[in-house]
Order: sequence, then structure tokens, then C-alpha cells
Amino acid sequence: MNTFTTFVKTHAWKLIAIFFFLVAMSNGCTNKRIAKLEKQYEEKTASLDTKLDSINTKTKLLPTSKSVKDDMERVMLDFLIYEDDLDKKNTSISEIKNRIEAND
Repeated sequence: MNTFTTFVKTHAWKLIAIFFFLVAMSNGCTNKRIAKLEKQYEEKTASLDTKLDSINTKTKLLPTSKSVKDDMERVMLDFLIYEDDLDKKNTSISEIKNRIEAND
């Protein structure tokens, strides 16, 4: 134990310098790792933003429930009109087919 204390006393400044050097190196490495992770985070955030924007534009193109309901009601009304015309024998199926193809 006596040799250890004399070793520490004679080389104290070297041990302290090595300790501070190791602390400085670890801080530098940590800062580099943080900078690297921040760069990766920014890249992923940018790519996710572009994906989110494209998803938003695609969802705007989808029909709303009101427009689907309105289209369904229009088709059902047309069907009822065609059915009524067929029941009254005012028209034939081929005439209805021709009207439908003309509307397309």
C-alpha cells in the first residue's frame, strides 16, 4: 500500500492529465454520436413528411360519405324510373340500355 501512495504522489499530475484527457475524448465522441443521430433523425423526419403529404393528397381524392350516398340515391332513382317505364311498357330493355350507354 505504501508503494501505491508514493506512486500516486509522484505521478499525480500524469494521472489527472490522463483522466481529463479520457473525459474530453468521451465528450467529443458523445457529441459526434449525438450529431450523427440528429442528422439521421432529420433525414427520417423529412422523408416521413413527404410521405404524409402524399397520403394527405391521396385521401383528399377519395369520395366523401355524402357524395357516395348522393350517387347511390341517383342510381336508385334511375333504376326506379327504368323499372316504372318497363312496368308500364313505355320502353324496352334495349332502349334503357341505349340510354345508359348514352349517359356514359
